[in-house]
Amino acid sequence: MTRPDLPAERPELPGSVYREIKRTSQPGQVDDVANAVGTAAEAMAEGDLPRALELLEWAKAKAPRSVAIREGLGVAHYLDQDFEAAQRELQAYRRMSGKADQNHLLADAARALGRPERVGELAEEVIAAHEKGQVPLDRVIETIIVQAGMTADQGKPDVALAILDRAPLPDGGVSIPHGRVWFAAGDIAESMGDLERAREYFAAAVLVEDDFLDAEERLESLGED
Repeated sequence: MTRPDLPAERPELPGSVYREIKRTSQPGQVDDVANAVGTAAEAMAEGDLPRALELLEWAKAKAPRSVAIREGLGVAHYLDQDFEAAQRELQAYRRMSGKADQNHLLADAARALGRPERVGELAEEVIAAHEKGQVPLDRVIETIIVQAGMTADQGKPDVALAILDRAPLPDGGVSIPHGRVWFAAGDIAESMGDLERAREYFAAAVLVEDDFLDAEERLESLGED
């Protein structure tokens, strides 16, 4: 594989990422691989996915056991909506790292690929990992929202709403996770024709913060009872 064009000065990387690249790269390739990974991160931040994918594919060829590279490549493929490739790389990341913190992306990829059983497995796994303090709440919530959406897609909106009702929302006030769950529930309730319930969910989501998603517009579109 041809070495991609790299900047003369390597973008800064977190120390843990650089050390892992140093440990897993082929001899003599550490600096170029680190440069490629840092440059790919900048390209993704700028929305240049083709450039990021080129850099990360090359980096993977030079450091195939790098957890950071497999994770970054999986995220890049996901953003590029290549869900088969995203699933392949993120499953490798999950297997190599033992972490479930990208299960929300794996679940969404499985949903896109029509694999509902896999979505359920990933949701159960991420909830268990969260209970052990291994995965942040926002990623658990996103996985559960994907599971609920997949269930609604299968023509089971009541079951989908029950899934959302069981989401492990924090106590002590309304927060972004609450709003994400309520918005998703409002969307499902509206799709099943339960407009009163949809209004209640969107009205709750509006309380989270100003301009939360498009909850206010969705609420207005439903009108009065």
